[in-house]
Amino acid sequence: MTGYVLDTNILSLILRRNANLDARLKAIIRPENIIWGCPIVWYELRRGLLANDAKMQMRLFEELFATFNWDDFTRADWSLAANWWMKRRNAGLPVSDADLMIAVFAYNRDAVLVTNNAKDFQLLDVHLENWATD
Repeated sequence: MTGYVLDTNILSLILRRNANLDARLKAIIRPENIIWGCPIVWYELRRGLLANDAKMQMRLFEELFATFNWDDFTRADWSLAANWWMKRRNAGLPVSDADLMIAVFAYNRDAVLVTNNAKDFQLLDVHLENWATD
């Protein structure tokens, strides 16, 4: 079994009907895989779609997220986030809270984080894939 968490930038491209990314998503939708719906990603996408009054994309977004496994953040997520934030701070690499929480969410669920911004996750012990360039 492989778990996946799709970052906001990847899902945004999928919602814009990027054929390559849509094919990659369809390729992992199998009973032996889990696609986790990260609350931060849900929030970032939903607010963007609302701001742009993107009704068709909103419908696709809701249909897509309905197929994902939903899990809320846990105390373990918040604890690891504080540790990783300190690690990045000490290295002189500030990180946004959103990116940090997405990385922690993926890590604590033993999932691959699919993103188009690997640099945002430097020094964080999360397994990354970039479907936009791979």
